Amino acid sequence: MQILFDLQQQLEDLQEIDNENYIVPIGDFPPRLSIRIVDDVKTILISERVDQVAGLGIPLDVFPKLREGDRVTVTGRVPRESPAGSWGVALCSEESKTRKAEECQLAQTASPKSLFSLSYILNRDDLKCLLMVQTTRWGAINPIMDLNIDNILILRERENLCIVEDIRDILYSFDKDKNLQPGGAIAEDELVHSEIEYSHYLAKSGNPDVKIFLNNGEKAIYVSERNKDWDGIDINLEILDLYAGNKYHVNVMGRIDGFAPEDAIVTLQGIPGYSWRNNQTIESNQVFTLSHTLSHAEIEWTTLRITTNAAGATVPFYIYGIEIKMVGLL
Repeated sequence: MQILFDLQQQLEDLQEIDNENYIVPIGDFPPRLSIRIVDDVKTILISERVDQVAGLGIPLDVFPKLREGDRVTVTGRVPRESPAGSWGVALCSEESKTRKAEECQLAQTASPKSLFSLSYILNRDDLKCLLMVQTTRWGAINPIMDLNIDNILILRERENLCIVEDIRDILYSFDKDKNLQPGGAIAEDELVHSEIEYSHYLAKSGNPDVKIFLNNGEKAIYVSERNKDWDGIDINLEILDLYAGNKYHVNVMGRIDGFAPEDAIVTLQGIPGYSWRNNQTIESNQVFTLSHTLSHAEIEWTTLRITTNAAGATVPFYIYGIEIKMVGLL
């Protein structure tokens, strides 16, 4: 079984979810979505609901590689203060802007304090639709109760899994990127040519000064004049054309230039989501290595970002090497 999306993994480093595009509040009067810890599990609380159709939406169009036969599973729990009754939690589909809550794909009753699990296999018409987690309208005595969503998984069953094995070994190597030559700079816009032929594999994040030069006879990137923690280097994953089911390993080598304040951390982040996949506490002039193997869900990322946390926001750094290679099947 292949995991295409795992909400718990996305929630790992998040405190707020207002700007996340893989889940949205839905309804005529959308509820509040917030992150809570319940029984040591990081969950999404759906609160301030005014009717049974106010809930959580999963826009399937943000997952471009979904196909017919993939399964969506939603697990959650009922708050302890909810009364017993003949109500349920439903996973429904919406086509365009027409709500079809009466056409619930699955509805399941639940009693107070219990966990619930909803599962649905996507058909061809669902792939660009919005899936909705709501309460049912049949016999509901508390249709505006709060809900906790523990996880949302999008899975591909083995019989629906068609893995195309990637025959490439090295997908990207900074050292062998002939479009980036010493004496040049990474352009502001990926469509613009600067002093060198621009590499579409790398781009500036934020507005640092980025130069390419020789360091002890080897090519290096120097990232300076950083003012924000997101000022850094972006690796464009979309252009690499990653195949689902393959295992890809990313390795970044670099060095801090000069003083690093206490609690400064250099990070490798996945975009969208801005989640740290690897990080290292740094000291002045320290050499660092950031490594991460992309999961099934992470292959959907558009960007890997090399940057720092807020404590290291102004720290300049060198990058000596970036390599992305295929290391087998997941």
